[in-house]
Amino acid sequence: MTTYHELTGFQRDLLEAIGAVKDDPYGLALKDYLDERYADPINHSRLYQNLDQLVDSGLINCDELDARTNVYTLTDAGRHKLQRHAETLAQLCELPRPVADGGTQ
Repeated sequence: MTTYHELTGFQRDLLEAIGAVKDDPYGLALKDYLDERYADPINHSRLYQNLDQLVDSGLINCDELDARTNVYTLTDAGRHKLQRHAETLAQLCELPRPVADGGTQ
């Protein structure tokens, strides 16, 4: 199983983007999300190669939204990796630990 730290920074950002984009996280919506956070525009090839790698590693699912568009969702493993990372960051910052329902413990 791929660990969170074995992923590239871009792949970790993609996991975050998939979790953050509420309405149909398809490729161009993810690109728009990341373009707002990156200094340089995201190359389509880079985006889709990394999405494919995350699918292959079992961290995201790729389903057909329509004949030309795929939608990407986190698997349980992908969601778990994001939750563990959020817990680690909260501990490092001495913040209350986040819980799955959006509250704190």
